[in-house]
Amino acid sequence: MTATALVLLAVAGLFVLAAALLLARGRLVAVTVRGHSMSPILMPGDRILMLRGRRRVATGRVAVVVAPHPEHGWHAPTGTTPESWYVKRIVAVAGEPVPHWAGRCPGTHVPPGMLVLLGEKPGSTDSKQWGYCPEDKLIGTVLFRLRAAAPSGESASLPS
Repeated sequence: MTATALVLLAVAGLFVLAAALLLARGRLVAVTVRGHSMSPILMPGDRILMLRGRRRVATGRVAVVVAPHPEHGWHAPTGTTPESWYVKRIVAVAGEPVPHWAGRCPGTHVPPGMLVLLGEKPGSTDSKQWGYCPEDKLIGTVLFRLRAAAPSGESASLPS
């Protein structure tokens, strides 16, 4: 075996070990996409891998956040927020300009601790309707898609 092959094997082993440690600590979570707000990027039934926490928050990343309360949005009183999650793209973080379409987000720049979120599909429910999303509503960021949804007409069985 060549030295290059040994180095690649060692790097791959370290990656697998790091991923296993993150899984063991509950930091990596597989999530099933429901709804069409992120289509065509993500479709209902797609499985995505999410990294819990705020370490990878950045403009352009796809995030998983607590869904806004139907009446109070992301600023609902404690204990009244539904337990469902939204998958949306982060389009602006603290200090960045507020996009022109985000009329519910006051000011010219995103305030500290806030995010502006957008669904990929026109008409999706996001910061256009709910305004800023507080960073404490962020569950994690999407690393990549694990598995695409089964094509129409085929059933997809999810591991238990």
